[in-house]
Amino acid sequence: TVDLNINVFEMEIPVQREIERIGNYYTVSFSPKIHSFKQIFFKRVMDMVGAIVGLLITGIVTVFLAPALLIESPGPLFFSQVRVGKNGRRFKIYKFRSMYMDAEERKKELMAQNQMDGLMFKMKDDPRITKVGKFIRKTSIDEFPQFFNVLKGDMSLVGPRPLLVQYL
Repeated sequence: TVDLNINVFEMEIPVQREIERIGNYYTVSFSPKIHSFKQIFFKRVMDMVGAIVGLLITGIVTVFLAPALLIESPGPLFFSQVRVGKNGRRFKIYKFRSMYMDAEERKKELMAQNQMDGLMFKMKDDPRITKVGKFIRKTSIDEFPQFFNVLKGDMSLVGPRPLLVQYL
């Protein structure tokens, strides 16, 4: 247990306290609580309205995109991955699948060509990405199913990108 006496610039303002995990370390974060319940409520309503509109657009895009994706690479239309959201909460993020089904197995063969240091894998002209996948990544169409995550409350329309579990 840690008790801290913090003088927040000698101001009488409500302070929000959070315990967060940064890498292998736990931190205590203090910040002025500047958002009212009304502001938080309207932000959530805007997220939900935006997500519903986004899902309608996603449905239309899916009608045209699904045949092209499934013809080039049979398998599931969507890809899910565990990500870490606010306060370390884990959730599944959804995207249109842009790689061939055997991408993870092929990654092992391509590790020598990795252009990144550490855990992240990246290479120019990655052969695991389908032709349709290159297009949907370039235009960010692969991200459209994330409107479902926004509707569920896992993510917000505005905010930081949720990290992969292995990058924590």
